[in-house]
Amino acid sequence: MLDIMEKVNREENTQENVPGKKKLAGRVTKGQFFSTSLGIEKTYRIYLPPGYAESNHRYPVVYLFRGHEDEWFNPGQDDTRGGSSVEDLANELIGNGEIGEMIIVGVGLTSEDNQIHGLGVNFLNPGLVRKRKGIGSGQFENFFVKDLIGHIDTTYRTLPSPDARALDGFSLGGFSSLMFALKYPHLFTSIGSYDGSFMFYNLQDPRIGEGDCRDHLWLRDDSMFAPAFRPPGKKKYDREYMLTYSVGNILENYPEKQKQQLSSLRFFITCAAYDGFQGNRDRSVHLMTLLQLHGLQNSAPSLILANDALHNWKFADLHLRKSLPFHSASFGYSPPTAESMFPNSYLEHLEVISIANSRVGGERPQLFFHVYKKMKIRVEILTSTEKVIRLVLNKTLTPGNYQISWDGKDQSGRMVSSGVYTVRMITPEGILPLRVLWLQ
Repeated sequence: MLDIMEKVNREENTQENVPGKKKLAGRVTKGQFFSTSLGIEKTYRIYLPPGYAESNHRYPVVYLFRGHEDEWFNPGQDDTRGGSSVEDLANELIGNGEIGEMIIVGVGLTSEDNQIHGLGVNFLNPGLVRKRKGIGSGQFENFFVKDLIGHIDTTYRTLPSPDARALDGFSLGGFSSLMFALKYPHLFTSIGSYDGSFMFYNLQDPRIGEGDCRDHLWLRDDSMFAPAFRPPGKKKYDREYMLTYSVGNILENYPEKQKQQLSSLRFFITCAAYDGFQGNRDRSVHLMTLLQLHGLQNSAPSLILANDALHNWKFADLHLRKSLPFHSASFGYSPPTAESMFPNSYLEHLEVISIANSRVGGERPQLFFHVYKKMKIRVEILTSTEKVIRLVLNKTLTPGNYQISWDGKDQSGRMVSSGVYTVRMITPEGILPLRVLWLQ
């Protein structure tokens, strides 16, 4: 099935001037409540979809993990993000009809200053960080499962059902997403992760042939995870306790009679194209091997998000651009047909039928359109800053159906980075800008 992206208005690049369309914008706010498990007030960020305040509808919920509750919602989280966040992405996808209306929650699993990571586990030694605000008892697993989900369901108009609840995350948030899903499969329907910092099975790094084979990311020489995994009075992390949170070990130790619960989960897992300081590719490959051994499949078209994918927020957002439609489909949403997404009222003699985005790295985006009258058509590719980087078409076309594709290169033949680009169609009757997703 093709990924359809909607035409935008020629002058304002918004939906408000498109016939029959309204400008859609959700609302992001900060919530706070007392967590019994943590024994403190805890905050979260929440996106309420367009029309939430005016309707009586109930909505499915996607919980997003990284660390601090603000990270998915902060346009300046790093300099690769381009000034946008999950709020902009949700507004765009809902407005285009690519996803149904949903509530999105940014879960806080860190101290208020984002220096101590809660990981979604129950701390063995919270006393090490008792002076840090936002930690409390350190019972972060209980906080999410026993407190936050119930608070969201009773405070907002959610659909309080496992079939309407999804998880997604980036980096350590990807670890938390998969860990919660496998420990509590009866609570969720779909699970996503971008470049998750997963534990290797048994905390043994399979890439190390001999000598010290421990998983050095987790069994550390420093005290980064000491509040979570180092018991009071001990100098080493509690390996056995850590394995109770290892996705691979959870799978291996799953009771046979309960494995049926796992079959109802749907996964959308992607990762960076690199390892080491640039990504967690090897950990993701290791995880997917273990999942497949237990009959669990990845619904993402490719584990590696793009050939240039790195461990940063630009690519975390690109992952979410692909995973939110997956979660929405898991909730039962069906996107509009091509005919309703692309009404022929924009230009009198030119109709855009559909756009097929890159689904995997290197796949060419394609544009399908119909010309009703002989005319000259120019098609350009532009960056998010409106810089023209490629002339794809510049010729007179006779009436008929046409298909053009873009190989991801600029005018000089250099491959451009993965991202969202504008395809601009220029005709004597007007200009049509459209968005397209390119994955290198």
